[in-house]
Amino acid sequence: DRLVGMGIDKEVAEQMACFVPEDVPRQQGWKALLTMVEDQMQTTNNEILRQGGVYALVGPTGVGKTTTVITTDTYRIGAYEQLATYGRIIGCGVKQVKDANELAEVLYHLRNKRLVLIDTAGMSQRDLRLTEQLNTLMRNQRVDIRNYLVLSATAQINVLQETVRHFKKVQLSGCIFTKLDESLSLGEIISIAIQNRLPIGYLTNGQRVPEDIRVANAEKLVKKAEQLYLKRTKVQHSRHQSVASSTVEMYD
Repeated sequence: DRLVGMGIDKEVAEQMACFVPEDVPRQQGWKALLTMVEDQMQTTNNEILRQGGVYALVGPTGVGKTTTVITTDTYRIGAYEQLATYGRIIGCGVKQVKDANELAEVLYHLRNKRLVLIDTAGMSQRDLRLTEQLNTLMRNQRVDIRNYLVLSATAQINVLQETVRHFKKVQLSGCIFTKLDESLSLGEIISIAIQNRLPIGYLTNGQRVPEDIRVANAEKLVKKAEQLYLKRTKVQHSRHQSVASSTVEMYD
């Protein structure tokens, strides 16, 4: 019940609870359960900055992909200009490509760069153009492009599941959860990561660049999810029903 209260999927919660012996004291059992949740989560250990390479950020529109270096977003007015401004500020080159051939050419010219980030056009997971674009993007087999799925922590869990299923048409190396500052619970994104065996790379907690991004840490994420649940439970039992639930603060 506590796991479900945290936002963890009921099926996941039941499976994990089964591993806790009935004779274990409640508090000890709860700690063991939280450790189990941590162990089931995978993180990428800051792979993008640690290893370098070519990474494409994919995902639905509006989840926050456009803080990157290269853009293939030719659909949304202003995306390239926004990235170009970021590039000038931080001293990074920004290129715009329209198809796989242009992408291959640009990546060839950037072959000596340690890190290349590709921003893709955001669309609904049900948009047919999305599949076409992803297939075009991945057609260039001469370069190992690793894909990170960007998801909003505020989305309904069914929407998150559908999005992951669709974007799995391209091989995913990990995911990035955004908008934690607008979320009231974290169990949903933990469930998505566990059920889909999708490593979490990074978390964002606002629009400040780069202050509001953190490397994902399973222990800290579960601890934050528990704190949020306990706060919400305390509010529900408080006589002051007008007190609002707190949103997520980023961990250090």
